[in-house]
Amino acid sequence: MVFGKIRQKLNSKSSSEGTPWQRATAESERQKAQTKQQTTKNSNLQRLVDEKKTKLKPRKHLSKAAKTGKRQGYFGWYSIFLVGAIGSSFLISPYGKVKDTYVEGAEAVPEQSIIDASHITGKLTALGAVWNDEKIDAYITTTLPQVKTAEVTLRGMNDVTIHVTEHETIAYVYSGGSYYNVLENGTVADTELKVPIGNNPIITSFEMNQNLEDLLEQYMQLTDSVQNSISEIKYTGTEENPYAITVYMNDGNEVKAILPSLAEKILYYPDIVSQLGETKGTIDLEVGVYFTPFAQTTEEAAAASADSATPAE
Repeated sequence: MVFGKIRQKLNSKSSSEGTPWQRATAESERQKAQTKQQTTKNSNLQRLVDEKKTKLKPRKHLSKAAKTGKRQGYFGWYSIFLVGAIGSSFLISPYGKVKDTYVEGAEAVPEQSIIDASHITGKLTALGAVWNDEKIDAYITTTLPQVKTAEVTLRGMNDVTIHVTEHETIAYVYSGGSYYNVLENGTVADTELKVPIGNNPIITSFEMNQNLEDLLEQYMQLTDSVQNSISEIKYTGTEENPYAITVYMNDGNEVKAILPSLAEKILYYPDIVSQLGETKGTIDLEVGVYFTPFAQTTEEAAAASADSATPAE
């Protein structure tokens, strides 16, 4: 009975643990599985490490390039700032004061007059003159009405240039033995000229009063072609007709007109002339339109002179 139980226990133990060959085989397979698992883990770990290195290498390379680019950028900005600081320090220092002043664009206005009106002197720095460009423009245009605009720019380190644009001269007023520019904006310049420049019309016998202002207002309404066809505008007013004027044309004709209606009526001049052909004379636009040839006028004047020379009986 006892031996049966012992044998049963041995059989049960041997069946659970197996034979020695089976245990050895199982142990070998277990070790192989562990080795394979460890190898797989090592392989995966190595792969992750390699991928990490692959990713880190370009980043390090880009980081170095970026750092180099940043350093170069900082150096460039620093150089610009340094040059600007040195240049500004020179320009605002006593060594940066204006040495010479140049003028460009002036034709009718003397250059020295523009320099004098600008208030630019050797006491002012070149950079200060450029910074005060608008103020200098106001100085010049107020003093010299012929100048439309004035701009100051730096020329070198110590010199400045005044670039001016002039108002166009459209006529001249002759008064007191001198000629004065009539500008495109309708104002009369104060500058005295001994002789007119160009072929602009000459306004004569007008005093600097309301009649002249009225004439300029009318004249500004004329087209360029009509203005260019005029040689002279003369005031011929009387007590009976204080607004009478005579307009001498470049083609040899004379036009009688009155100030209030000059711009309205003289616009028809080209059409009137086209109907007259080569005949020259006086065109009266004061009331309606009348034409008197110079030949007839001369004959009438001669007849009147003869009548006055005939002795009375």
